Amino acid sequence: MTPEPGDERLGWDGAWERERAAADPDGAWQPVRIAAEHRGAYQALGPGGLAWVELTGRTFHTADDKRALPAVGDWVLVERWPDAVAQAGAAVVRALLPRRSFLVRRAAGEATAPQPLVANVDTGIVMTSANADLSTARLDRYVGLLRDGAIAPVLVLSKIDLVADPAPLLAQLAAIVPRVIALSTVTGDGVGAIRALGAPGTTAVLLGSSGVGKSSLLNAIAGTAQPTRTIRDDERGRHTTARRELFVTERGGLWIDTPGMRELGQWLDDDDDTDTDAPAFDDVLEAAQHYRFRDCQHRDEPGCAVREGIPAGRLASFHKLSSERAAGASRQTQAAKLAETRKARSKKPPPPSGDD
Repeated sequence: MTPEPGDERLGWDGAWERERAAADPDGAWQPVRIAAEHRGAYQALGPGGLAWVELTGRTFHTADDKRALPAVGDWVLVERWPDAVAQAGAAVVRALLPRRSFLVRRAAGEATAPQPLVANVDTGIVMTSANADLSTARLDRYVGLLRDGAIAPVLVLSKIDLVADPAPLLAQLAAIVPRVIALSTVTGDGVGAIRALGAPGTTAVLLGSSGVGKSSLLNAIAGTAQPTRTIRDDERGRHTTARRELFVTERGGLWIDTPGMRELGQWLDDDDDTDTDAPAFDDVLEAAQHYRFRDCQHRDEPGCAVREGIPAGRLASFHKLSSERAAGASRQTQAAKLAETRKARSKKPPPPSGDD
């Protein structure tokens, strides 16, 4: 069955319909969008509202890793959807539609495990507050993760009411990406500009450390009632948002709130493991494109035009993240080979018992 009228508000379009038809030619299953994940249980939005959906045990057991499971923002095909909405039951997920974008990081505390964050997002809004939270190195990591996931980044400097002149801080952000917005949910500055990013049928995700004002912004632009807390005396944030969750605004835009993340380890997809250039550094990569020595590493080589044209601190950050990507790709490759070896060994028949 095709989505009922109004599901376009969730981002459904003709391209998704073609994906649905390929996965379910008989039209027996209902497309719904994952709105929240609760430790392996899911809630989804579809015709009639919000309902629980569940995966089969086979889906869990055959998944190579968490990337094979739904993430907030995914489109899935389910059966028993009307019953789940009407009777508070659970619809069964039968298919996961191909993703247009996918934000993944290395799982916290893990060297070789991916952690999916959100899927099918158009814009990634990375927030940093105008206080001690601001770290350009952390912003570089966020932007790199977003570009790896095919998501357009926007940087937001929040709580500008806390400083007399936010211009120097905004200049630091503008050196990372061209699209920067100054925000104060107290005065209302910047709220309209961010709200305009959520066009009908598009999806944006709010990212940043705890305490930068993600939930306060969501309350301002989407009319939600997300709980908020003041920052601590040392200006570090307090965890308030407990899970990733998708919200639909009256204007038709979709917004995903996320918890603050302490670790931002990079995860490279299998087909990207040879690309060790840090994607957050447009200025460095652009300068290198016009430099005639393509094998230059921009470190100690004499006459390096890239090193002469890029600030030393920014180039140091580029080298650091590029090195981390190379090391991460190597670890992932080794882990994948080890997993394949273990899988092959597990499939070997047991040796003869040796009974006489």
